[in-house]
Amino acid sequence: MNTKKSSKDCALKKIKHILVVGLGKSGLSGINYLTKQIEFKKKLFKVSVYDKNKSIKEQKGLLKNLDIEDFFTGDIKFEFLNGKSHIFLSPGVNPKEVKKFGHELNIINDISLFLEHLSCSSSNLKVIGVTGTNGKTTTCLFLEHLLLKAGYKTKALGNLGIPPLDLINDLEDIDVLVLEVSSFQLNPFNKNGLPGRKIDVGIFLNFTEDHLDMHDNMDDYLQSKITLLKSSIRQVVNSNLLKILPQRFADITFKHEEDKNIETQIPNEISKREYIVQSIKNSKFIVDNKGFEVNIDDSNLIGMHNELNIAAAFAAFRCLDLSFIKYQDAIMSFKGVPHRLEWVRDIDGIKFYNDSKATNAASTVAALEFLKNKNIFLIVGGDSKKLSMEPLKKYVTKNVSQLLLIGKDALIFKKLFKNLSKLKISMCNDLNHAVSEAFNHAHSGDIILLSPACSSHDMYKNYIDRGEHFKKIVHALR
Repeated sequence: MNTKKSSKDCALKKIKHILVVGLGKSGLSGINYLTKQIEFKKKLFKVSVYDKNKSIKEQKGLLKNLDIEDFFTGDIKFEFLNGKSHIFLSPGVNPKEVKKFGHELNIINDISLFLEHLSCSSSNLKVIGVTGTNGKTTTCLFLEHLLLKAGYKTKALGNLGIPPLDLINDLEDIDVLVLEVSSFQLNPFNKNGLPGRKIDVGIFLNFTEDHLDMHDNMDDYLQSKITLLKSSIRQVVNSNLLKILPQRFADITFKHEEDKNIETQIPNEISKREYIVQSIKNSKFIVDNKGFEVNIDDSNLIGMHNELNIAAAFAAFRCLDLSFIKYQDAIMSFKGVPHRLEWVRDIDGIKFYNDSKATNAASTVAALEFLKNKNIFLIVGGDSKKLSMEPLKKYVTKNVSQLLLIGKDALIFKKLFKNLSKLKISMCNDLNHAVSEAFNHAHSGDIILLSPACSSHDMYKNYIDRGEHFKKIVHALR
């Protein structure tokens, strides 16, 4: 299988001068890709680099070795953008930082460059794209696991930590690629869809309030998610999204019988679609009106939210007409994903769970729904991203005995829950303080849960850093 680009690569032919914004993993991956192109070596286009952090200066030697002379730092200014034909935007960069200048620029990123590269290659690999507010990484990694178990050469890439451009030279060894795609990566293409070749299967897992610090409003956020569907040949959609999605994007659906957010009847025009996947009680999955049972109780994919992730993965698998029968083995051998309701340790009957990936209220609700313990010591707080925490009220009232508040928006939680007389609320200086306070008051049978419902950026580099710190604190307890 030949995947080499021609020298007239359609992803590059219109670029004259590109500014790479953000020098994280994706930014560095983009720079490496761009500077290896024959057009760059022939000086047919130029690459400049911007990063808000002054750490860019540490990369000065690397950038010069790549023949990049122009690099900027500090607050972004109009002159950084002036004269640039394109902007390569890293997924962690707020698009508003660029759009606020009203400058007409062509925004691209690692996903769009990757898909354009595929459209110019002879590769016949299949691509599955996964988006949604929650569950993207778990679904992508489970799909990768499922495909590998079935004997297909596969790799999960994208927003879960591996930039797709890093794999450009290894595509001939891949049958199916699984891409995690965030709303930030999709947003620049809301109008016309992603450029390049179509994604074979686009999965839209769920949609709840999030990222209002990065999007103009909820509709802008939703349109970014829909961009994946309109850029895909087949679409796999959670049934509870049917009321907010155009009908043409509901190609294949999946649902959970216990999900109270969906109507009991699937519309006729949807039920006639080729594949319906439904996960119901006792972990029985219905595919094409035929059922098979799997026991997930002792697996690392427990809870209704994970049953839905499994159903979405099965639907995508069947979309591509891939054959597989060992579903139980695949589920039981999946190791799960760190920082997603991850059991850390038991101490004298007190269980500790790390759910640092819970960066919005819906994720924390999913954790509380699953644990169903009346005595949870819940550590929440951080950067709320201007999101409503109201959805937590019902579950905190039922399941939480003490709230331990951390981070810059701790007072938002204190104000929201102050009238719950039976709930003890503790303002904590940091995560160390919160864990210590919870451990001092917990007894055998209780649960200490880090599920912050907030971004970590006010206190940590990212949710991984926060989760690892929590685990380190817990393992140090005696």
